[in-house]
Amino acid sequence: MQSYIDELDTHILPFVDYEGYDDRYPTLSVQSFPAEFYDEIRHASRMLFQIFYKATKVFQQAPDEFALNMDMPENLIPYLHRGNPLGLPTWLSRFDFVLDTQGRLRMVEMNADTPCFLIESYYANEVGAHYFDKEHPNAGARDELERFLKHVYERTSQENSKYNTVNSGGPNPFVFACFHDYLEDLGTTKFLMNTMKSACPEADVRFLSFYDMVIDDEGILLPEGSHASNLYRLHPMELLIDETTATGEPLGEMFLDLYNEGRFNLFNPPEAIILQNKSFMSLVYALYLTNQFFTGPERDIIERYLTPSYFESDFPNLDEGLYIQKEIWGREGRNIQVVEKHGDQAKVFMEKFVDNYDDIICRDSKKVMYQDFIKQKRFIHTVDSGTKEGCLTLSCFMLGDQASAVGARFSPEEIAGTEAYFLPLVID
Repeated sequence: MQSYIDELDTHILPFVDYEGYDDRYPTLSVQSFPAEFYDEIRHASRMLFQIFYKATKVFQQAPDEFALNMDMPENLIPYLHRGNPLGLPTWLSRFDFVLDTQGRLRMVEMNADTPCFLIESYYANEVGAHYFDKEHPNAGARDELERFLKHVYERTSQENSKYNTVNSGGPNPFVFACFHDYLEDLGTTKFLMNTMKSACPEADVRFLSFYDMVIDDEGILLPEGSHASNLYRLHPMELLIDETTATGEPLGEMFLDLYNEGRFNLFNPPEAIILQNKSFMSLVYALYLTNQFFTGPERDIIERYLTPSYFESDFPNLDEGLYIQKEIWGREGRNIQVVEKHGDQAKVFMEKFVDNYDDIICRDSKKVMYQDFIKQKRFIHTVDSGTKEGCLTLSCFMLGDQASAVGARFSPEEIAGTEAYFLPLVID
């Protein structure tokens, strides 16, 4: 059956078909909401970003003991206090929302370190909408992304260090890097790289696989002998910090020492990991509960949109009921449980089953955090194998502190993981 999926350029979105899955990744149907709904997602995201930014300062000013209690890798803490060219803790991030049974938006996670789902939101969503001859909520978003990446290039170029030894192909090589054998990371990295190339045709912008990355005393060594001035890395900071060389040297720490010396800029900067840490939402909620830290309008936003979130140590004092338990460094729904609390006891009410458990690379977590369990609104969508009922995860990308493209995933399961489908959004 012909569909918009056939019109997707697999050079741009190379993971339409995922090995091991019966259905293709995109749904055949689209999801419509009124224009005001998309305005609300962007407004909520913009305000939440300001709130999270404010709470980041609290984290950075707290003693190291506080970070350790949030399961932050000890060897990463020294690198989380440096300023960066954009003056923001994360440059490119993504807020994830679910819809409760009343259809209200509830923010459940922030992907602040290495957000994916860009190609789907900035490119494929538009293809799906045009196929159905519908307006879509991301008109102009590609231009926003271009302008943002041009801004990133210009700001990082201004701040590039005196150690810059580039002498070929123009100044300031901007390197985009990931492990090239992971298709989603490769597609996302190249999508951003090509968008920056389009925005900055004069720039030396190039790809480098992490497998081929070499560092020396002056930074990231490139094949022709120059050094990278800037590095976009689609590799989680909580994993990077513990990478070692073949001889057992602490590669991650050596890499970040070079960054601290000003040999290159990092996109996202290391402090993005503060907001990526799942218990950061618990910190924001704890500051909200003090009644003193946030302004009245900020408190209204937290109350309306932020899913109440708690540290592991808060759990004994919580009311009875259902809570989601998440590992601090979990990814793709791995090791997520819904627990039912009775007095001091908690029993597993529902567990997220992940069939490709071993393929999900993430740091082992020493701690968990808890959130109120949000009973979600159900939707029906069509995929290759037929009609399915499930829930939506709605995302909003932040370019710096500006809300940009929105996107949706559809999951037959209440807790979305790698089984989720890409679902194009259109305007009613």
